[in-house]
Amino acid sequence: MRFYGVGIALLCGLLSGCGSHSSNLQVGNEQSYTSLKDQREAVRTIKEYKALPAGAVMLSEVSAGRCHRSFVEEAPSEAAVLVDLKIAAFAQGADGITDVTISKESGLNRNCWYVLGGTAKAFTLQ
Repeated sequence: MRFYGVGIALLCGLLSGCGSHSSNLQVGNEQSYTSLKDQREAVRTIKEYKALPAGAVMLSEVSAGRCHRSFVEEAPSEAAVLVDLKIAAFAQGADGITDVTISKESGLNRNCWYVLGGTAKAFTLQ
């Protein structure tokens, strides 16, 4: 009886993991959920810096991800993830991002073959 209880708990844990994902996870290279005007403004406004500029104030770390679900569709690109990071920073009122990291991760627990995920530090200039 104890074996069945452990098995049921394990199964429930696995199933709940399949349903959870970042709210900033999109599929493939599809158009962003933001309006075209906001997306264009974010890409124009938010600049990527190699290092934190003098006088900059950190806001937070932003993250974004692109899910590759189907091999008959185009794989997610780093450019799409970078745009998503800029949109996330723009939404927080940032002027730029730095320390951009984009990596390929397993996405099986998110119903994806893999996730191309990115993080960056958002900041404002004084």
